[in-house]
Amino acid sequence: MTVRWRIDVRLGDAPPQAPLRSMVVEAPTEVEALRLVLVQAEQDRDNAAELLQDGQEEVFSRTEVEGRTEHQGNTD
Repeated sequence: MTVRWRIDVRLGDAPPQAPLRSMVVEAPTEVEALRLVLVQAEQDRDNAAELLQDGQEEVFSRTEVEGRTEHQGNTD
């Protein structure tokens, strides 16, 4: 039988701000509910890393086309 679980992820000792992540999942046990939240958190992390990499490539490509130098070493 599955049960609805609300999982809130917070940093620190009961901080007053909103949780970093709050999910409602259906799972038969607490452990399985936590596992589902972990899987989603890992997927979100991977997606964010991919977007960051794609965004960086876009900035560098646009800079190259515009003839600007994005990063320069110190020439002193």
